[in-house]
Amino acid sequence: MTGAPHRPTPHREQDDIRGYRHRWLLLLPFIWQIGAAPLVNDIAWRPFSLPFPMMWQLCGIVLTSLVIAVVFHLDERHEARTDGEGPSA
Repeated sequence: MTGAPHRPTPHREQDDIRGYRHRWLLLLPFIWQIGAAPLVNDIAWRPFSLPFPMMWQLCGIVLTSLVIAVVFHLDERHEARTDGEGPSA
């Protein structure tokens, strides 16, 4: 059947799901901001004359940006790899 739409097999669906496991990295900024913020609240050290919790939040912004960039890159690589696997029409 030449015009039939391609339906992924269960094995292929599992491969597709496995290809997006890197998205768990997006939990790191959440853990950084919510989970660890109470731990750094009482630190008296003042890097660059800023209160430490403020510096912690600024570093969290940089971490979040890096994690999103890495996940974006891995998504693009996964999608580029899976685009060529379909049947040729």
